[in-house]
Amino acid sequence: MRREYERGGLDGDDHQERMGFDEAADAVVHRPRPGATGYFVAWGVQELLGAEQVREVVQHGEKCGQPDAADPIVCHLCDQPIDVTREREVHLGLALIETPDPGRPRPTETMVPVWTHERCGRARVWAWSQLSLERRRRGLPVDTASLQPKERRRGARTVEDYYVFTVPENSPPLFYIQPGNAHRHGLAGFRADRLSDGLPPLDLAHEEARALPEWTIAADRTGLLYIARQGTGRWYQPPAPWTPPADWLAAAHYHRSAIVLTAPADTVPTEQLESGTGDLTILLAAGRLEVLFGARMTVDFTAADEGPR
Repeated sequence: MRREYERGGLDGDDHQERMGFDEAADAVVHRPRPGATGYFVAWGVQELLGAEQVREVVQHGEKCGQPDAADPIVCHLCDQPIDVTREREVHLGLALIETPDPGRPRPTETMVPVWTHERCGRARVWAWSQLSLERRRRGLPVDTASLQPKERRRGARTVEDYYVFTVPENSPPLFYIQPGNAHRHGLAGFRADRLSDGLPPLDLAHEEARALPEWTIAADRTGLLYIARQGTGRWYQPPAPWTPPADWLAAAHYHRSAIVLTAPADTVPTEQLESGTGDLTILLAAGRLEVLFGARMTVDFTAADEGPR
């Protein structure tokens, strides 16, 4: 099986999350010089590095993307040099590389810039194993040790995602979604996907959920139908509408918004989620580990009446 996997015989990714987009949300364009190449930087890159460090990385790309550069920047999805004097736009993402660190609750994380041509793919945040898998799919050399072991899931029971509705005092209601299956690329893959979606990490012990007007929860009289991001599409749509308790809907009507939270599988014990009384104080620890994501989103009780898009 390993040999088939390495040479592409088992090509399909048999675990696809129902949440998330194929491409990164809302890249920001940097232009070091008027009329020069545009550097499209994925939303999650700026969230991790900050504006100043992003400018420094772009300036490095502007210098090393010249035709005579001694240390040229190379596209991670075709292995060809990127000539910024000839490209209309260049894309900048990040790869998250985890190194086990005994005695610590999570591995040490290193972030590596990922440069790509416009024609090769838009910028996003990757787990290193995700980037390695994409390179293998394109016929590029990879270190097979960086690939996640392939899992055969034929006949395996599909585990539905879990969700919990709570109504804190004096704040918008909470809506917690937890995947039923672990992410194929581990915690780094979950983090990379959420950052690429445009969802910020959230440490509930030190900050309030950020209001993001581009995110909407569509609802009608049957309940909540889907979560969408303006300009990108539907981020998550359950097999059947969610049906929150009456007090949750009343709070959502009052605040016209709700706080959506999500964390990796098994963050909150399954038995608590199945009972619908999950102790969400567990999410304080998830926030400290940077694996809790969420934002305050508008609840639109009329958008669903417009019909499917």
